[in-house]
Amino acid sequence: MKKNKVVIVTHSNDNPSIDVVSEYLKERGIQAVRLNSDLFPTQVTIENHQTNEGSNNRLITEAGIAVESGEVLALWYRRFQPAKGLPKDMEASFKGPSAEESKRTLLGYMDSLDCFKLDDYWSIRHASNKEFQLMLARKVGLDLPNTLTTNSPKAVREFYHANQGNIITKMQTSFSVWEDGQEQVVFTNKVEEPHLEQLESLNLCPMVFQAHIEKEVELRATVVGNKVFCAAINPNEVSGMELDWRKRGQHTLDKWMPYELPQEISDKLVQLTVALGLNYGAADIIVTPKGEYKFLEINPCGEFYWMDAFQQLGICEAIAENLLAGGRSKV
Repeated sequence: MKKNKVVIVTHSNDNPSIDVVSEYLKERGIQAVRLNSDLFPTQVTIENHQTNEGSNNRLITEAGIAVESGEVLALWYRRFQPAKGLPKDMEASFKGPSAEESKRTLLGYMDSLDCFKLDDYWSIRHASNKEFQLMLARKVGLDLPNTLTTNSPKAVREFYHANQGNIITKMQTSFSVWEDGQEQVVFTNKVEEPHLEQLESLNLCPMVFQAHIEKEVELRATVVGNKVFCAAINPNEVSGMELDWRKRGQHTLDKWMPYELPQEISDKLVQLTVALGLNYGAADIIVTPKGEYKFLEINPCGEFYWMDAFQQLGICEAIAENLLAGGRSKV
């Protein structure tokens, strides 16, 4: 059976990066098959056969496209939203177990595919651990801001004074909370001295505290295999994004500019993704007024498409090439 298909794990509302990568694959004779995880199990079907003679898996998309496991050259794991399409009025006592079984079945399907994965789900989960990232980043020689992750008010107060009262706080994961009927996304915020007496809620939810770094520019450096694509933005480009550009992200998409990273920093970012077991990662870096490069974090499935749409960096094509090559070349 000829391996001539790439399965793209995503959801039905993902951005056009899927179509662009699919077109590059098509030009090279490979069919991209979209697995909309939100439509499993309601519209997408998986058959996973395991016997003493071997295994065979079949994916049937909502459009009726059938993919045998032996046809799969590679898998691109991009977005994962199993069971999001379950009926809203489904009884909660059944909905939770159904969602969990759907997630396990999709993971079982991905794990049982004998092909290259960009990237493996379990490597992504491990690499998403921020403390693990920072430890490995330090080992490859990247420069880090002082960082504390804790649920201890005392530790935060000590950290605040140790960093001359110049720290920010953020969460390990992106999420939103609802307040007065409105969705409020939790972004990076400055810690002021009065906040030190309002830390008792840390015993309900730990947070990340970090030395506040003065910014000349902010960078988004996207690693694909051995290639690094970088764009920069002035932190004062749009009002309200001084601490966290994501606060005004939709207003900055066309404000970024291509940026040439020093080769030494590019090499260290590639080394970091290798250490994390990844072929792809989107890193956030600050360049200080003194020209220092401060590594903040790397997102194993970080967004990149605006940099192809507006800055034309070529990331989609690099992803297609990485999928076809089965990962980075051994250089």
